[in-house]
Formats: sequence, C-alpha cells, structure tokens
Amino acid sequence: MQKQFLWVAIIVIVLGGGYWWWQSQNTGVEEMTESDSEITDDSRSVQDAIKGGAVMEDGVVEDAGAGTSSDAPLAATVTYNGSSFSPATVTIKKGGAVTWTNIGDTSMWVASAQHPTHTVYAGTSLQEHCAAGVNNAFDQCAGGDSYSFIFDKVGTWNYHDHLHASIYGSVVVE
Repeated sequence: MQKQFLWVAIIVIVLGGGYWWWQSQNTGVEEMTESDSEITDDSRSVQDAIKGGAVMEDGVVEDAGAGTSSDAPLAATVTYNGSSFSPATVTIKKGGAVTWTNIGDTSMWVASAQHPTHTVYAGTSLQEHCAAGVNNAFDQCAGGDSYSFIFDKVGTWNYHDHLHASIYGSVVVE
C-alpha cells in the first residue's frame, strides 16, 4: 500500500513539474509600435521611450540606443489574466518601456519585488514612494487595468501582483 502511494505521489510531482515547466517556457516578447493603443498612461515619457528615446530626470529626451549593442526591443507588453503574467519574463533595452495589460476579471497591481516592501528598484518603501507619488519606483501604487513603466536601470527586475503576491514575473534590462 505504501509503495502504491509513493508511486502516485511521484507521478503527481513529475506531472505537476512538467506542467509548470511548460507554462514557464512562454517567454516571447511582443514588440510595441507607435500605433499600439495599449498604453493608457498619458505621460509623454512613455511615448518617447517607445519611439526610441528615454526621458532623463531633467526631462531631456536621450537616444536610448546610443552606445548599446543589445538586440532587445525598446518596448514589451505583458498580459495579466488574473492568475499569471504572460510572458513571465521580458527583455528590453535600457530606457525602454514595459506595459502590463489586465485581461482578467480581477484587479492587477504591478509592484517591484520584494513583497511587501517593494524597495528593490528605487530603494524606497511602498509607503514612501506611493505616498509621495514618485513615478520612478516601478510600482503601480494601486490596482488598475493597465500600467507602463520605463526602465532606466540595467539588471533583472522581479515584480509581482501586489494584490496576489504569489503571481510574479521579471524584466531583464540590457
């Protein structure tokens, strides 16, 4: 009886691991163009990043491709269906934008890792950057249907849905 239970447990674990691996292989990046209407942020800086520039702190638009040899796109779209982000990982150039679009029936709140502090990208806590309205903290600061963020720091930046903290993804900035 114990051997049968052991075999059933092993089969369940192998099948579950296989399903998880199969789901995590969806890593394609959708490149955005000027005509994409997914961006709901009226911010000029997001539009500039998609067109090939990055808005610096002083508001000056700088060519994001200058001095880089990355083949990564300047923009990517990630969809959220209420239980996962797809693709789970995207790669963009420094100065590029990622737009998360909620296609599910639950709210989404994109927030930088680590949960619950959200301090990794900007160095400020959730309470500090959301209360101050800081837009460079990689945090949506409230639930919504769409969110765009310009990445001006090279690295791998993990994120999660703050409302469902076990749902996560990552952005690789080259």
